[in-house]
Amino acid sequence: MFHKLLQKIANMKNLLRKIYYQYKLKIGYRAFLASNSTSKVAYIALRQMFVLTKGKSSDDLSEKISKRIGKYNIIDEKGILGFENKDAVKKAVVEMKRDGYYIFEKKLPESVVNQIVEVALTTECSYLNVDSGDYEEEKVVINFERILSPRYEIPASNVVNHPVFQSIIFDTSLLAFAQEYLGVKPIIDLIAFWWSVPFQGKGKSAAAQMYHFDLDRIKFLKFFFYLTDVDTNTGPHCYVKASHQGLPKKIDRDGRFTDEEVAEIYGADNLLEICGVRGSIIAVDTRGFHKGKELLKDKRLLFQIEFANSMFGQYYPPLKINVLNEANKEIFENYGYTYKQIFY
Repeated sequence: MFHKLLQKIANMKNLLRKIYYQYKLKIGYRAFLASNSTSKVAYIALRQMFVLTKGKSSDDLSEKISKRIGKYNIIDEKGILGFENKDAVKKAVVEMKRDGYYIFEKKLPESVVNQIVEVALTTECSYLNVDSGDYEEEKVVINFERILSPRYEIPASNVVNHPVFQSIIFDTSLLAFAQEYLGVKPIIDLIAFWWSVPFQGKGKSAAAQMYHFDLDRIKFLKFFFYLTDVDTNTGPHCYVKASHQGLPKKIDRDGRFTDEEVAEIYGADNLLEICGVRGSIIAVDTRGFHKGKELLKDKRLLFQIEFANSMFGQYYPPLKINVLNEANKEIFENYGYTYKQIFY
C-alpha cells in the first residue's frame, strides 16, 4: 500500500514537471523563431522534455520544422561519400534510420588524410582539465612524449580556412545525405577536431568516454572522419544500435551511464564498436546512446561535421570563413541556408 502511494506521488511529480517544461519549451521555441536565440531555460526544457516524452517532443518539433522549411530541390549527391545516384543516397539513409549509424564504403583519399594530420600535429590545441571538466586557457601543440589530458581540441576557427577542410565542408554529398535523413534543408551547426590519447582512466566522463545521448539540437546527425587507424584498443566510436528511435521507460534521466547500465537496458549484443582504417567515414545520430571508448594505447584523431534541422538549442560561436575557390563560393551561395547560420 505504501509503495503504491509513493508511486502515485512520483507519477504526479513527473506530470507536473512535464507540464512545466512543455510550457517552457513552447514559449522558448516561439521566442527563438522571433530572435534566432535560445534561452538557457528553453534549452533545459528541450533536454528535459526529450527524457520525459522518451524523444517524442523532439520528433514532433522536427515534423513542424520540416513542413515550415522544406528541402532544396537539387543537390549533387556525388562526392566524398561515394554515391552514384540519388537512389544510393536513399538506400543508405534507410539503413541509417533503422540502425542510427551508417558506415560508408568510400574512404577519404590518403593525400587528404595526410594533409589533415599535418594540420593536427602543428596547430595549437586546447586540452581538457580532467579535474574541472573544462578546457585550459593555455594552448599547446600536442606532444605525445608529455601527455597532459585524454582529449585535445583543435579550434574549428583554426581549420575552416584551410583548403583541405573546405574540400570536406563544401562537399555536397554530405549535404545530400543530411537532407535525406533530416527531411529538411540541413544546417551545419558544429565543426570539431580533436585528438584522444590514453590517460589511465582519468576524465572519462568529461572526455565523453561514458555512454550518453547528445541533445544540443532538436534533430541532427554527425559525420565522423577517422584520421588514424581505429581498433578496439585505440578509441572506437561505440554506439547502441537503434537507440536513436526513442528512449525506453527505464531511462529517466539525462547524463552519463555505465556500460553495465546500458547493456542491461538494451542488451549487450546491441553495443557496437565501430572500428576502421584511417580515412573511414561514418554518419551517426548521436541522440542514440554512444561514447568514445577509452584508449588503451596509441592515439586517435577525429574530424567531425554536424548537420541539424534547426539552430534551436546550444550556442556555439559563429566562425569567420574565407571561401577559397570559385566552386565552393557557388555552393556557399546556392545553399546559404546551410552554411550562413554558422559561417560569416
